[in-house]
Amino acid sequence: MIRDSHEAEDISQEVFVKAYLAISKFRGLSSFKTWIRKLTVNTCIDKIRIKSKAANKKVSLDNIIDEGAEVILNETNQNIEKFFHDKELVKEILRIVVNLDENYRIPLILRDLQDYSYLEIAEILKKPVGTIKTNIHRARKIIKENIKEK
Repeated sequence: MIRDSHEAEDISQEVFVKAYLAISKFRGLSSFKTWIRKLTVNTCIDKIRIKSKAANKKVSLDNIIDEGAEVILNETNQNIEKFFHDKELVKEILRIVVNLDENYRIPLILRDLQDYSYLEIAEILKKPVGTIKTNIHRARKIIKENIKEK
């Protein structure tokens, strides 16, 4: 979601501090995993909003592919390898996802990589479920079209 492995590490530390400080507010209405995941996603979204308001900064694809792709490939290697046998194809898909508008990128990541439901994504992003479904559909279509062009 963040596009920068170093910033993601900083955010993960921030999330653990937030979790430690807010653990007394955890009511147990959901699993701890769900609670910490929502805290993490919300923190990432907050950072993205702050970053996008500060400046529309371009990200170096070389850094993302060299560092970020390897991290993602290592963490989700089993799932990705089932669907993609060619690492170059995976890298190309990551390049496309990274370049997606955040209105498409964030819901797609939450749905396809984090297994959130459409309703959960709509609640997190404070958008209608229909908008979330449309944006995910469009993101997938953009990815397919870009892969076919290559």
